[in-house]
Amino acid sequence: MKKIGVYGGSFDPIHVGHIELAKQARDELNLEKLLFVPVKNQPFKLGQLMSSDEDRVRMLKLALEGEEKLEISYAELESNEISYTLNTLRKIRSQFDQDTEIYFILGTDSFLKIEIWHDAPALLSEFSYAIGARPGYREEELKSCIDHIREVYNTTVVLLNNELLPISSTEIKERLYNGEEIDTLVPLPVERYIYDNGLYH
Repeated sequence: MKKIGVYGGSFDPIHVGHIELAKQARDELNLEKLLFVPVKNQPFKLGQLMSSDEDRVRMLKLALEGEEKLEISYAELESNEISYTLNTLRKIRSQFDQDTEIYFILGTDSFLKIEIWHDAPALLSEFSYAIGARPGYREEELKSCIDHIREVYNTTVVLLNNELLPISSTEIKERLYNGEEIDTLVPLPVERYIYDNGLYH
């Protein structure tokens, strides 16, 4: 069975934590490809300003250049509607063979709240999940949640064997605003793009 990974986010900006988690999922799950899906309108982030779609896509392209099986999907950017994960995953699934297994990749905090997402029962029963977690972070709570989701929705949930890097896009923006270095947090081409285009200053 073909397996496709889907990794959604603002990627504003994309950083090494995003890339390392994607590579771990790609390798551990033996994915045919992993799609980064930059969001347009996030239900939980309405009213928050994001960099332009163009800037975020350009940074993604720079970050993923030369990375095997890591690609960009424009499924959400091409839509003018609010981005609900269920709709996006269904749209992506329709682009592949019927027997393709779609793995949605997300972090601990998001997974622990997934049952309050739009149409959660369908979302959880139709797709598989791969979770990136920092070692020791909310471990018992996460294990309990994974067991619950598996049992109630009869779905596949994989806890990735990764060392999730404690990096956030918010931290990067704050560092830039304060004139601090970000060279260890983002790929070099992305850092150059940020400075060349005066982003987040």
